[in-house]
Amino acid sequence: MTDVLSGLNERLAGWADLVPGGELVPSVEDVVRRLGDLARREPALCRVRRIGTSREGRALQVLSVGAGRRCVLVVGGPHPNEPVGYATVVFLAELVAARPELRGGVSWHFLPCVDPDAAALNSEWTSVTLDLFTQHRYFYRPALAEQPEWTFPIPWRDGEHRFGLPENQALSDLVDELEPAVAVSLHNSELGAPFYTASHEVPGLAEQLAAVAARHGLPVSEAASGDVVGWPVLGPGVYRMPPVEELVIRDHDGDAPAFGAHLSHYAARYGTLTLLPEVPRWQAATVFETSPPVALAVLAEALIGEVAEVRQLMEQAGCLDDVFARAAADTAAVADSEARSWHRRAANGDTVPGGELAEAHYTRVMLTLRSAGMALRSVCEAPPSRTGHQARARLERLLFERSQRSERELRVSPVQLRRLVAVQASAALAAAELTR
Repeated sequence: MTDVLSGLNERLAGWADLVPGGELVPSVEDVVRRLGDLARREPALCRVRRIGTSREGRALQVLSVGAGRRCVLVVGGPHPNEPVGYATVVFLAELVAARPELRGGVSWHFLPCVDPDAAALNSEWTSVTLDLFTQHRYFYRPALAEQPEWTFPIPWRDGEHRFGLPENQALSDLVDELEPAVAVSLHNSELGAPFYTASHEVPGLAEQLAAVAARHGLPVSEAASGDVVGWPVLGPGVYRMPPVEELVIRDHDGDAPAFGAHLSHYAARYGTLTLLPEVPRWQAATVFETSPPVALAVLAEALIGEVAEVRQLMEQAGCLDDVFARAAADTAAVADSEARSWHRRAANGDTVPGGELAEAHYTRVMLTLRSAGMALRSVCEAPPSRTGHQARARLERLLFERSQRSERELRVSPVQLRRLVAVQASAALAAAELTR
């Protein structure tokens, strides 16, 4: 295995060197156009086809490269606020089309964006260099029950709950058609160290994934991101997706679950390795030291207060029920859950390692800026009113002040896009190689 990994390391480094420069992520339209251009240049090797239609009538298209029976599925834009994958899809598609050694017995299938309607609501991101304020002023991430990757059917009470999203149905049908050996869903976060989620263990993969991140100056952390706290650890920075039965459904007393099964749960019926590489768009230079447990309790209270202020301003603006309001409320509910977990952790009385405290700070920034940004967008969409105007002005000021504070306190700077693409692409290539 050591010799195998050593040779793979060299190949991955060579392929990653080919990632182009540039700091603006492409739009979904740009990605679709470039994949179409590739198919027209290589008609004997590539084909583009429509696999479904979004809720608003946008086409869901897939580019297939090669004809090998062993399939690798790559999903870009699993969440609309995670656009790094758009650039990675273009790079990987052009790379595997140009390199026959990557297609030996393998066909690659690229779904550039699984939620194009939601991506259209973040379209401003593809035309400007981002700072934290701009990113969250034009931020949108759907509520969990409206996310195609998290809405596969689940057992519910005495039957089965289906979420009815056409995008999820198209993804389900594609998985059923391909029965992929590997499915890679390309994620990115705002802040923190990179990490990976895998459906199951593959010999050598966790070691290789950690090496990939370190090679590009983005070493994994021993502290788990808030998304994966408590999940089984497969290796440094690599976590196993728990069975859906073990995941907490917050709204379990409601008429419908808050979310469903994940792509990795659905694809498991085919023995698929599902891998989620998560890379940060921003790095923080502030170093956190081991601290007493009260540090987490203080952070929890700060987050509770910040989210409460967002809720109050939304109530002041009137009854809001649009995609932004639902997503802001969903984000606020996640913030409540995180704050409760920090209070429980603080009550244990154990000191808090610096890495864990840093991840908590990043989570606070993410949740408070997301909730404020989407609340602001909802208020801007609402019919004009005096109270709505006041709420809008306060939310705009609040979002700006919190963004400035976060940039100052954490000393954040953007990560080069080519480094993020290199990590995501290398992870996908490593998964394809090590599952042969």
